[in-house]
Amino acid sequence: MASVRSFVKPLRLFRYRSLEEIDRELSAIEHCYIHCSSYDDLNDPMEGLFSSSRTLKESEGYRALRNEIRHTKREIGVCSFSEVHNHAAMWAYYADQYRGMCVSYSLTKLLKHLSRGVDFVRMAYVEEMPTVRRTKDGAVKLAKSILSCKHYQWLHEREWRMLAPLGNGHYHEVGCVTRIYLGSKVEAVKRGRVIELAERLGIAVSEMNVDEYRISFSELSPDLSEQS
Repeated sequence: MASVRSFVKPLRLFRYRSLEEIDRELSAIEHCYIHCSSYDDLNDPMEGLFSSSRTLKESEGYRALRNEIRHTKREIGVCSFSEVHNHAAMWAYYADQYRGMCVSYSLTKLLKHLSRGVDFVRMAYVEEMPTVRRTKDGAVKLAKSILSCKHYQWLHEREWRMLAPLGNGHYHEVGCVTRIYLGSKVEAVKRGRVIELAERLGIAVSEMNVDEYRISFSELSPDLSEQS
């Protein structure tokens, strides 16, 4: 029987972050955790929507399964990453209009150091909301499949999603963070705090340069090298 497999995974995943709550953001890096929120807290009102096939609706136990999926979705924490760190719109949307930062993670190290039961999925971008059909899969797998779909208009975000228990997922290894990218409009005091923490933890820092319609990054910590 044929199977569905993924043979390629990115070396790095990136999180765009505002620095409006800088203490929280720096604490997450220093204490090695990633916060996972409920899908209800995400900015897309279509998150978590699904339909059921006619065959499923006519099957025994349909209502119980539907209710279990709805309950399970609310028990799954979601954390969003991107495959890219230099996406102009993402800096505007999620990094406080270039006043924030983008944190680079080694996916290999995250997979090694995060707990069992944590899944990383590449988002599927679709035109219609996902349909649950008759299957032997349980509510957890079905709920995760629903949370792995978004409307195709979000395609530009190139999102990977971490699905884990709600709250803070600890990875216990500061080396999971490979670099911090600073936006071009970061306030001087916040910039200094990020750089101080990064230097103390041995994390490389790069700062954004805007050249006409292009953005690039220059190294602020040339003595610190990234590791896979």
